[in-house]
Amino acid sequence: MDAAVPTGQFPVGLGTLLSSELASVGEDIIDAIAAEVPAYARPLEGRFGLGVRAGVAEALRRFLSIVDGGPGDSADVAASREIYVRLGHGEFHAGRSLDNLLAAYRIGTRVAWRRFAEAARLRGELDAVGLVSLGETLFGYIDSVCAASAEGYALAQSADAGARERLWDRIGDLLLSGADPATVEDIAQAGSLRLPETVAAVLVPARAGAGGRRQPGLPTGCPSTTHGADLWLFVAGGEVRGPRLAGQLAGRSAVVGPTVVWPRAAASAERVRCAHAARAEGLLPADPADGPLFTDDHLAALLLSRAPDLLADLARSRLAPLDRLPERSRRRLAVTLLHWLTLHGQRGLIAERLHIHPQTVRYRVLQLRELFGDALDDPDARFELELVLRAGAAGFTPEENQ
Repeated sequence: MDAAVPTGQFPVGLGTLLSSELASVGEDIIDAIAAEVPAYARPLEGRFGLGVRAGVAEALRRFLSIVDGGPGDSADVAASREIYVRLGHGEFHAGRSLDNLLAAYRIGTRVAWRRFAEAARLRGELDAVGLVSLGETLFGYIDSVCAASAEGYALAQSADAGARERLWDRIGDLLLSGADPATVEDIAQAGSLRLPETVAAVLVPARAGAGGRRQPGLPTGCPSTTHGADLWLFVAGGEVRGPRLAGQLAGRSAVVGPTVVWPRAAASAERVRCAHAARAEGLLPADPADGPLFTDDHLAALLLSRAPDLLADLARSRLAPLDRLPERSRRRLAVTLLHWLTLHGQRGLIAERLHIHPQTVRYRVLQLRELFGDALDDPDARFELELVLRAGAAGFTPEENQ
């Protein structure tokens, strides 16, 4: 807030002379602001009015103290600065743009300059050089006033953002735990937060998230919480398949649950947990580009993963004919059998998928018929064979080629 004005730059008594204009200049400034800034076109009453009038009066008084002989003591400077920091703070909490306040400062400076320059020239006999110096001092001073208010606005904005993120974290914790929706809604309303109608749970695992929230680029402004070192997010349902979320989650091994109405967010999270565990056990394929895994794309595999013991028993029963073969032969025939079942025996398509000759397919199918016999013509057996093979119970993924 200090203006670098050498002592004696202005004629002695100039500040006193200009102080006689303070009251009328202050009213002219307030009238001009009300007329030119729509956000302030209302009676200056209550705390708002007192704040504006105090700000104008302090700005004029402080400027004239600089004209009289340079900046005052540090305590006076600090107190003056605090007024403009508070004004910026108040503008944010009033829901107005900082531009309104800065416009008011510019208008006030223009009015003050016109009035002070006229008085200094006519009654203070200030020459052209002195008028230029007076103008430079005034505009330099108002720059520091603007900077103080901008800082106050930014501090309030930052504090509000931090408070909102803490509320989102609290809501995320409640959604993950399946808390009463009424409790969640009360907290959201108290913090003026709007919950999206639908959400999808997103898990950013610890190995990729490293504490999640500290990682740049992840979604913000949505319910979130940490569980251990894992980060959970509840993103708006409309954003789930969008490119923005895909980019934010790329390379993080994230798992995205189904879109549900927000009171059922815990159900989406439960689906994510199942998918995360299934992927860790090799029952779900990993994206080679390390993009997010969408649980809606793997519902059948997830269904099978919910009963691993039953699946293992069914696999042992249906794949028993392969047990006596060497591991390599077993895997090769199992892959061929899956493609034979899914492609309805179309030898050309099977050969293309497996990158082998059609005659090789024919040979393998003959082997399979020798091993499985009539089971390959039984609809129930065929269904169960495809089920266990798709679930990876034979020790390979459905995408594997042999």
